[in-house]
Order: sequence, then C-alpha cells, then structure tokens
Amino acid sequence: MSATLKVSEKLIGTSASALSVGLTRPLARLATSAALVLTLSLGAVSSSFAAELTKVKIAEVVRSQFYLPMYIAIAKGFAKEQGLDVELVTTNGGDRAGAMILSNQADFGLAGPEVPIYIYNGESPDKPLIFCALTATDGFFLVSRAKIDKFDWSMMNGKKIMGFRPGSTPELYLEYAMKQHGVDAATIKSIVTNVGMAARDGSWISGFGDFGIFVEPNFTRLETAGKAHLVTSVGKEVGRADYTLFFAKKSWLDKNAATAQKWTNAIAKAQAWVKTANASDIADAIAPYFPSLSKADNMAVVNRYRTVGVDIWASSPVPNKAGIEKAEEIMVSGGVLKADKKVPYDKLVVTTFADKAVKDMAGK
Repeated sequence: MSATLKVSEKLIGTSASALSVGLTRPLARLATSAALVLTLSLGAVSSSFAAELTKVKIAEVVRSQFYLPMYIAIAKGFAKEQGLDVELVTTNGGDRAGAMILSNQADFGLAGPEVPIYIYNGESPDKPLIFCALTATDGFFLVSRAKIDKFDWSMMNGKKIMGFRPGSTPELYLEYAMKQHGVDAATIKSIVTNVGMAARDGSWISGFGDFGIFVEPNFTRLETAGKAHLVTSVGKEVGRADYTLFFAKKSWLDKNAATAQKWTNAIAKAQAWVKTANASDIADAIAPYFPSLSKADNMAVVNRYRTVGVDIWASSPVPNKAGIEKAEEIMVSGGVLKADKKVPYDKLVVTTFADKAVKDMAGK
C-alpha cells in the first residue's frame, strides 16, 4: 500500500471505526475501503474542477470604484462560476493598457474607447474589437480648491486647471464639457496635462491648480482632508458617452470566444447585482480592492456615483451605439481624431457576446 493511501486511511479512520460497529471484520474492511474510494473520488472531482478554471489576465487602466461592476464580478464569484481565474493588472494609463494588449502581455483590456480607436487607425493589422461595456459616461469629478456656493463655468476663465494625460478620455471629456459651457478657448488650451498620474494628488495638495479633475477614490481622500470641493460630475455634464469598455485583438477573440463569453456573462450578472444591492453590501464586496479605505469611505463613493444625476455604470454589457458615436464626437472636438477617421460602430464593436449574456440573464 502506498504512503498516500496509508495517509488517506488514517484520515478516514474515525469514520471507518464508526461504520464497523456491529459489523464483522470483513464488512468493516469493506466499509473502510468504500470510504477511502469516496474520499479519493471527491478529491479527484475537486482537483478536476480547479484544473478547469481558465486563467485570464486583464489590463485595467486604473484602480477605481468607477469600475465597481468588474470588481463585483470577481469578488462575488460570478467570474469563477463561469470557470474563470482572473488576474488584474493596473497599468496607470490607457496607452499602457493598449500596449499590453498589442504585445500579448494581457488577454484583454479595460480602457476608454480612444485606445482601441487609436490602435484601429494605426498600423497593426490585428484590429481591436470592443466586446463588453462597463461604464456609461465619465466618472471624474470637477473640483475646486476653494469652496464655491454657486458655480458658474465662467469662473474657470483664466484659472489654472489640472487636467489629465493629453488624448485620454478624462482630458477629452473635460475639454468637451468646458466648450459646451462656453469657457474661453485660451483657458482650455492652457489646461495642465503633464502631471503624472502618481503625482497628481501630491501636486494638488501642494497648492497646484485652482480647478482639477479627480476620479475615485482620489477625490474622496482629498475631500476628506479638506483639500478639494465638489463642483460637478463631468459625466453629468457630458451625458451618455461610453467611457470604459473591454476590448481585445480580433485574433484573440477568434481563438478565445468561449472565454470572452464567460467574462461578459460575469459582467452582466455583476451589473444586475449592483442595480439592487445596497451601498453597505457593495462596500463589503469591493473592500479587498481598496485596502486603504474604510467601509464608510467606500459607501460614500458608491452613494456619490449613484446620485450624480446620470447613470455612471452601464446597465448592460452591450456597448451603446449612440454612446460610442458620442465618444468619437468628443475625440474629434478634442482634435485627436479626424472626422474622416471615425470608426463605424459595426467595425469597432462586436455585440455577439453581450447580446447573448443579456438574453441568458433575461431567461433566469
């Protein structure tokens, strides 16, 4: 008898003894053997289930509660139910997320639509495809250094404004909102866009800028410290314009359609869960992703996003056609996309996975 079997028999010894009460020795041995077979069989089933999990690596642009439904999909086990073992890599830049996808360092990415659009219009023959929606509009907040009781967009004229990386969705959507509200062109042109992501909070705290844009959890940290005051939600000012989506190279989707479907199914279930869950339950679920924040902080963020006056999170994994077109309009307005280089929705987006996920959810 092997060492493994001896250990197994020892582990089930107590059960075997119980089974052998009142039995003859041969029957007791039979009971022991049966219990051993059952133990080994259950172990084999468990190992087989673990081996069936498909590993997927996702490149997210930043770590933020703005992407809350994605963290819910993982934390609540929806991805695992689909047979996925997910690894998240925070790239701190849409351009970096795109680079990881192009170099096969990640399976698919979560970033603004500008990333797959830039790649699509580039030289890569393997064009990217958006296959699942996550957020419905901009999740950044326009903040001021001094508290403003009655804000008017003209107050920004001539002021120093901390924007974001040139060509990124936060910067493009901010500029679009400012143009829509009549802020003068010189002020928009002078927005500071060269402060690195890791240095933004520190620069603001040190006194740089009169206005700025911050996403969660950064804004809550600054507000709690009394360093920033809410002016408005950029997403509320812009309206529906798809802001962050999951995209992959066409070749990857062709080879891994089942994996893409499973992930989209998990996101659809997370979106449905978020709709009805209370802030406390959501905060508990996402806590592992924001270890430096208290439950109260996470609840405050959730409630803030829910009360900005516009749907921040997409209610469906299907990328919104009008929302994608609005995103491209914003890119054209920002001067980073020529009007004749807009990518048609049916060339940039594949809805097969999201449509099926929605249909399956409706049937449950």
